Amino acid sequence: MTTGHSTQPNEASAERLIRVMIVDDVKSARDLLADILATDPRFEVVASVGDGLEAVQKAFDVRPDLITMDIRLPGLDGFLAVERILSEFAVPIVMITASHGEYEDKVTRALRLGALDVIEKQELYLWRTRPEIRAAFLRKLHIFARARVEQRSDRRLCRPLPSVGPSLPAGDKGEASLRVVAIAASTGGPSALMALFKQIPPNVNAAFLVVQHMSRGFLDGLIHWLDGEVALRVRRAQDGDLLERGVVLFAPEDYHLLVNEDGTVRLNKALPIAGHRPSAELLFKSVATSCGRRAIGVILTGMGSDGAAGLKWLRERGGHTIAQNEASSIIFGMPRAAIEQEAAEVVLSLEAISPQLMNWMRESTQ
Repeated sequence: MTTGHSTQPNEASAERLIRVMIVDDVKSARDLLADILATDPRFEVVASVGDGLEAVQKAFDVRPDLITMDIRLPGLDGFLAVERILSEFAVPIVMITASHGEYEDKVTRALRLGALDVIEKQELYLWRTRPEIRAAFLRKLHIFARARVEQRSDRRLCRPLPSVGPSLPAGDKGEASLRVVAIAASTGGPSALMALFKQIPPNVNAAFLVVQHMSRGFLDGLIHWLDGEVALRVRRAQDGDLLERGVVLFAPEDYHLLVNEDGTVRLNKALPIAGHRPSAELLFKSVATSCGRRAIGVILTGMGSDGAAGLKWLRERGGHTIAQNEASSIIFGMPRAAIEQEAAEVVLSLEAISPQLMNWMRESTQ
């Protein structure tokens, strides 16, 4: 594992330099990134540009190993520049921004377009007095530069997911597309999840994704407990896992959980959203964008408001949504926030949620 400290010259010479293109409309920000990269002999800055259109052309000309991309740019914004570059050229891109407001939307969009991460720019200005910031940043870039990135010229949304697992119940001929059920929970969530999953058969035509906020170190115990008690298969999500019928994937501690267009999941260490990583907001928005009408979102008991905006996003894009009612919630914070934002299509008691899910799973989504 890299430490983020500068390597010795003989170590750097044994490894090809990582060629970096810096994109930012502010010269001082470009200089900042160049100064940080100059402290590590593994990196070489091959281009530094301040315009989105210029960034696209320069990327094709110099073919860097890594691009750092600002979001707010003249010509084309960073999002459009990323989309154009990745439509022709598979290169790791990291978004570096000082943008404020709607941060979860920016993260979701950046990751959906193919960026590997979104990094807050302001903290980087402290790198001279806080060496851990420099070390962590360089370590990330070193890892990202070697990430496998696919060219994204084929951007079909909601590609049909493969149907994997046991046959459907008698009478279901298997034509229905796989449903994707995203669930968010916090305080009281473990017992609520147990009650919900206990009612669902293993051959259900759905894959499940869960963000459960809980103290560090307890997730594995929860997964083991659920896997031993319910008919579904329950496990911690790993990057690249395929969404499968009858399988529940939990977001690992300190990772965002997202869904790719090809029916696989993606883990990401982007900044926390409203203090949460994993974030239910990102999960719901990712599932909504990738799966549309096949998506179902559920907010269970919990403190705070994580997931409310994402659940509304999912509902507006044709998916079904549920919020647990107050009477059956240990803490009504998260469901209340969803209800207040009109994100919940239905508000149900805990015991009524699974039957409603099963009804929706029988619907055609063609």
